Amino acid sequence: MKQDPQAKGAFLAHPVDVQTFHLFPLPNYGSGMNPFYTVLAIWVGCLLLVSVLSTDPSSFSEANERERYAGRLLTFWTLNALQAMVVTAGAAFILPNIFVREPGWFMTFGLLCGFVFMTVVFSLVSLFGNVGKAMAIVLLVLQIAGAGGTYPVELIPPFFQQLNPWLPFTYAIDVMREAVGGIVWENVEHDVKRLLSFAVAALLAGLLLKAPLTPWMRVLKEKAAQSGLFH
Repeated sequence: MKQDPQAKGAFLAHPVDVQTFHLFPLPNYGSGMNPFYTVLAIWVGCLLLVSVLSTDPSSFSEANERERYAGRLLTFWTLNALQAMVVTAGAAFILPNIFVREPGWFMTFGLLCGFVFMTVVFSLVSLFGNVGKAMAIVLLVLQIAGAGGTYPVELIPPFFQQLNPWLPFTYAIDVMREAVGGIVWENVEHDVKRLLSFAVAALLAGLLLKAPLTPWMRVLKEKAAQSGLFH
């Protein structure tokens, strides 16, 4: 009876005082999903470019296959950079209620993602033609499911967990999230290195395999045209 029952009841009800600190707070769900959909839009932009424009020059000059590959890739890089700027600027400055903590870096990272994606998609289509377009679409589907853009990697099926480190989307989404919520430069450095490794691998494949594969792909294209496969 000498103890305060109200004080003792309050202690028993809340024996531990929990304080929550938000390190990288976001105001809404849409802001959290912004990196995934921005990266997705950039990849789709790459697919649209290779569908609308030819990856091979219309007129053949004295340049060899590697030079034609590199020159055409520069054109696609330029167009995709414009696409990436429109997408990232719209997400950072135009869309209402979408929070981006570092808009400048958000656009910069978007340009980097576009550079990497365009190199991968262009190399696939330049080397394998219509088969390369199909490969780029399949890769897009795998990345939507396995890159951890909508669900944490720990919650997706084991197959996609094993595939996750080998997908460009994995590091593109992560680096875009840094600009949206708050930048940790160690994470940015890791993601940028991994992204550039995909671009370097695709670029080397294009430069080294373009000349050997071109005669084979021309024969396959002629046979497909004769059979009406792509008509």
